[in-house]
Amino acid sequence: MNNPVYRTAKARFLMAVAGVVALVLGGLAVPRPAAAATTLIYATFKGDGAADQELWIYQSTNGGTSYNVLHDTNFRGPTGVLRDPSIIKRGGTYYIAYTWQSWTTNSTYFAVARSTDLLNWTNIATVPSGISSTRFTWAPEFYIEGSTVTIIANVAQTTCSNCFRPYVYTAQNSDLTSWSAPQQMWGLGFNHIDAYVVKSGGTWHSFVKNETTKYIEHWTSTDRLTGGWINRGNLWSSGYEGPSLVRMDNGQYRIYVDRYTNGGLWTATSADLNTWTGLSAVGCSGCRHGTAIPR
Repeated sequence: MNNPVYRTAKARFLMAVAGVVALVLGGLAVPRPAAAATTLIYATFKGDGAADQELWIYQSTNGGTSYNVLHDTNFRGPTGVLRDPSIIKRGGTYYIAYTWQSWTTNSTYFAVARSTDLLNWTNIATVPSGISSTRFTWAPEFYIEGSTVTIIANVAQTTCSNCFRPYVYTAQNSDLTSWSAPQQMWGLGFNHIDAYVVKSGGTWHSFVKNETTKYIEHWTSTDRLTGGWINRGNLWSSGYEGPSLVRMDNGQYRIYVDRYTNGGLWTATSADLNTWTGLSAVGCSGCRHGTAIPR
């Protein structure tokens, strides 16, 4: 229709519709506030003194770059010594696996405890190394894949020098009170300790301390948890131990390492577990080798 009045009215109508569409789309384009970072808890001990070898729980609300004390639990386990705690949460219950002797005392077991409130803990299992002539059983770390719960512990024998090796122990019940005999992580090098494993896709990644060179090393396997490991090289400088990882809200991984040479917890991040940022100090007064999980 060529009526000028009609053309003018039509143009005004189309302009009004365009304005409404622009307003709607503009509203949709307004960035939403970022979701708050998941609260993290960090389970640790504080040192080699008798008063420091007990379970401390810290909490972070800023993505894990600094922590404040949540609980000094005073939990020391049945021997009065607790070191290197690894923590997980299953349902409403928290579990820790831990070293239960000092680093100067022979230890042929590691231990497992549980809590529903992070403050009151009960020991539920003492797990023998199952390795002949055991001298030390150190730094047990939880690793969960599907419905299977395992612990990777590091065992040294009296029959050899500098011979720490990681072994896998598998939970035999849902209460985590019964555990299998050990399976060695074949190929993961000689004299390696503090093995922490994460799986991404079809690849297992292990971050482990070479007890000879004192470097944290990155190893991978596409075969299985207990074999096929390939060394991918050193990370950062020597003088760190006790690596542990946590997955962040943004999909990145955060690693923590214990700078045992002069104290302090340090961290770096990675999007793919292969390339890492440099280390930076974590605000976590007294923190040592431990693990972080979302609360």
